[in-house]
Amino acid sequence: MRVVRSVLVTAAVLAALGLAVPAGAHAQLVDETCAGLSPSNVPCVGAQKLAERLSAECRRVGRPAKDCQLPLGHRVGDDIAKAYAGSWLHRAAAFQYALGDRVPLRQAQWVGTHNSFNSVSDDATLSKTDSNQQLTLAQQLDVDVRALELDVHWLPSVHAGGANAVVVCHGRGPDEQDFGCTNERLFSQVLPQIASWLNGHRQEVLLLYLEDELGDAAGYTETVKVLDTVLRRPDGSSLIYRPSRSEITAKGCADLPLGVSRDDVRRRGARVVLVGNCRSGWASHVYGWDDGHVESGSTPNYRPFPTCDATYARSVYDTKLVRYYEDSTFVSSAIDPTTSPKAAQAEMLTPEKAAAMTRCGVNLFGFDQLLPDDDRIAATIWSWEKDKPNVRDGRCAVQRPSGRWITRPCGTKHRAACRVGSAWRLTPRALTYDPAKEACRERGGVLGVPRTGYDNSLLRTLAGPSGEVWLGHRLPG
Repeated sequence: MRVVRSVLVTAAVLAALGLAVPAGAHAQLVDETCAGLSPSNVPCVGAQKLAERLSAECRRVGRPAKDCQLPLGHRVGDDIAKAYAGSWLHRAAAFQYALGDRVPLRQAQWVGTHNSFNSVSDDATLSKTDSNQQLTLAQQLDVDVRALELDVHWLPSVHAGGANAVVVCHGRGPDEQDFGCTNERLFSQVLPQIASWLNGHRQEVLLLYLEDELGDAAGYTETVKVLDTVLRRPDGSSLIYRPSRSEITAKGCADLPLGVSRDDVRRRGARVVLVGNCRSGWASHVYGWDDGHVESGSTPNYRPFPTCDATYARSVYDTKLVRYYEDSTFVSSAIDPTTSPKAAQAEMLTPEKAAAMTRCGVNLFGFDQLLPDDDRIAATIWSWEKDKPNVRDGRCAVQRPSGRWITRPCGTKHRAACRVGSAWRLTPRALTYDPAKEACRERGGVLGVPRTGYDNSLLRTLAGPSGEVWLGHRLPG
């Protein structure tokens, strides 16, 4: 009852300050409301973190989610991920993920979260009060996140009787005495959530980024031991896509093989690709991606395709993983207390920027506070129009001038999108679907289907602003 009373009192105070958000509004509106009251983003974020911590504790003691919602907090319910499972958005996200299964990792796209473990929905700790996420790891995976980030530290832990252990914590590094880490859970207590989910979803491949804050040989040894013990199937076989000895370079690690695909990972019987800094201590399990990826905080200057962004040249997109992330923590806002709420919002991965980045070829997102109804997952959809495909429209897929897909009757006529090698070619005249397939074969190709947002953008550029083109996808029946 004490938690519930605290929630009610806090709600009344925030509402009296004019910080109440209408039911159903997204958290972005909090920034808009707070911008009119404070020149600094710091008190806005601080009030939000307080509201979310109290709401989470209210849910933890068994109160219905609707009784625990506070102004300024994200709309989080116990069934939020379950409801998503039956949505068009989930079907579209899963469809796109499957389309990318055969492309090399340098081109494949992943929906990911930043500091995935740092969730207000987990056990209360000092660092998790300043959370990056609302959902648990399993819930994030349920809403089509396929890239997670865990920060691993080597330090004395209450969960290990005061002995050193590998701890998952959002804190400073070993050079700053792991400041911010308190009673966070052990790596061996966190990783089973991921293993359990993977063993219940047997075709999914996960990219797991281990941010290295270990700083000790014993820490790497223990990390490898935990990975080896936990990431296994019920029959004891490993889920890890391990580097081979021949891949280990003079640097002491194996570089992430950007030419392999998720299908290649599956063919080896694996389900998890582990990436991190190049460290010989964990090179038997973790690929080094220092030279194979670039990353940046969000930018207010990202523009729709083909302008995109000047941060990385096209050659970087073509040869490396490109990651953009954001940071919604109080600590991040307190670093520069002069930043206004509106300026802070401009640095976040808004739906508009996520859509532009997807179509420009950004591989990996590090979203904060990701929820299925906050429009950013929807922003990564570049294929089907909303609520499509629908067999009543026809069974054969076309790309529309918007770049999005629908189905048409297979007897209608359109130009065909032929994949010839790695390039797109269009038939010179409109054909019905089956002759369109034959026309592509005569050109030495196949009636193709885009497999990434950037690939889809290239096809639409070739097709021009008008007209629909056949794609190599047909609904069964």
